[in-house]
Amino acid sequence: MRLSFILLSVLSTVGLAQVWEVENHPNSGFKRIVTETNVSDYIYSEISEISEGKSYVAKGELYAYINDTFKDLTPFVFAEANNFKNGFAVVGDSFSKSLINSRMHIVVPFNFFEVRLPKYGLVVAQNLVGNWGAYDTLGNLKLPFVYDLPPQILNLDKIIVRKEELYGVVNDCNDVLFFNFFTRTDVRRSTNRWVNLS
Repeated sequence: MRLSFILLSVLSTVGLAQVWEVENHPNSGFKRIVTETNVSDYIYSEISEISEGKSYVAKGELYAYINDTFKDLTPFVFAEANNFKNGFAVVGDSFSKSLINSRMHIVVPFNFFEVRLPKYGLVVAQNLVGNWGAYDTLGNLKLPFVYDLPPQILNLDKIIVRKEELYGVVNDCNDVLFFNFFTRTDVRRSTNRWVNLS
């Protein structure tokens, strides 16, 4: 009984899966997409897997996003593109990175060396100077770009940050939870180092 349930579950999942195949042109380096109902032309130099109903494709050195019926969702403007995960994808131009949402809107400006996918609704990023901060998924600045390391988001009320090599805990509004949060001990002198992140 249990085996038949598992087999039925697997077969129904396979039956609902969309066919998305990439074929290489026999005489050129171009690729095309083949689905159960559509076939694209051999126009792409790179094609990703389908993720959340979207795929990034390249023509030459630039990437764009298309949907599962090959409709263009963005122009070919990105130098870097990634698959969507939970409604967001990291994209980049030649110099910096950003984040787009499933409606193809830019969430944070193209001003960052590194951008990470949202966690608890916060987008952690590193600016071009090397400092870390965070935006929310609506593009509002939540943590200023003053931290040495990426903020470690435990939840929206507890975010571990490091500033000037000293650690502290803030919330998603950058309110300091612990004033003068103890971070380390100098064993040779037995003195404590504290930091006020306000």
